Amino acid sequence: MLSLQAMNTDLLLKESYSDPLILEREKERIFFKTWQLACHVSQLKNTGDYVCLEIVDQSVFVIRGEDGEMRAFYNVCQHRAHGLLTGAGNTKSTIVCGYHAWAYGCDGSLKSARHCSGKPDFQAVDFGLESIRLDVALGFVFVNLDPMAKSLMETAGAMFDDIQVHVPHWNEVEVSNEFETVGPDLEANWKVLAENCLECYHCGPSHKAFCDMIDMDSYECSVHDGWLRSYGELGKAQNAAYSVAPDEPSQKAIYWHLWPNTELIIYPGEAAMTTFRFYPKGPAKTGTSSLMLLKPGDSIAKERLDYRWNVLWPEDESICLSVHHGLQSKGYRGGGLVENEDRHAVSEHGVRAFQSFYRKGME
Repeated sequence: MLSLQAMNTDLLLKESYSDPLILEREKERIFFKTWQLACHVSQLKNTGDYVCLEIVDQSVFVIRGEDGEMRAFYNVCQHRAHGLLTGAGNTKSTIVCGYHAWAYGCDGSLKSARHCSGKPDFQAVDFGLESIRLDVALGFVFVNLDPMAKSLMETAGAMFDDIQVHVPHWNEVEVSNEFETVGPDLEANWKVLAENCLECYHCGPSHKAFCDMIDMDSYECSVHDGWLRSYGELGKAQNAAYSVAPDEPSQKAIYWHLWPNTELIIYPGEAAMTTFRFYPKGPAKTGTSSLMLLKPGDSIAKERLDYRWNVLWPEDESICLSVHHGLQSKGYRGGGLVENEDRHAVSEHGVRAFQSFYRKGME
């Protein structure tokens, strides 16, 4: 059954995609209170291995301690607020600030502060790094800036159970540094990208090769509490995107979206997983990053990488740039959401769910 809902019950106001004050509210009410994908455990095998990430304007890092535990901290020295680490790497057992050389252990404790031993009332225990909550699911490491937030399993345990059902190789893959990517900034609001990820109504006109590969009659977008799943089975082994042998491990494309800004993905073909995380860097700028997880020793054919990153992503990037620009038009009134209960491939009910999550988060 097809329905077209009225604008005033459906769409966010145009200002939601451009107002800096709204972004400030989003930071505090959404991004600083939700679980953010940081890395995969395979990136933190040894003492001192670390990964940094940005949660809007907050820099944080995850690190493996001498006791084998992973911990997360705000990425800032307690002396004069200088940043501590960049990118990813190994800092051995000591984190040394590049400004005044205050040194911290991988457990966040202050180990030394130059020329402070005689300072009255100075106690190193008072100046350890500020810790952040950390949870792990299926090898994926998440952090949350809200100490009172529900645990990751309470938030999305059902999603990770669903991933286990559809991805039996989840525990055999690890991050391939060959494909580790901090993507280019997208000159569009983060919600434009999120909404584009959650409907395939645009796939027919915009992703013709994808629709030639996937059986769009099998396409389904299911909405759950705090997450969504978009699912489509392989249609043709020989198609306009890339060929897939019938005995390959994955014969489907699935996108799991964890509110608000994380995608966990499998494509038809090899035993692999891809992560995609995006976050606002301004009202009209979105940062992106991705990880490719493969079985050790496996690789991905060049034609598949070319399609995913040089065809499929540019198609979506072009859409998002145009939509963000169009949202500023004085002539745009909003046409509502098209919803089809019988054919999810031509339905925008995933966008409705996202906007429902958004309104609740902004309360």
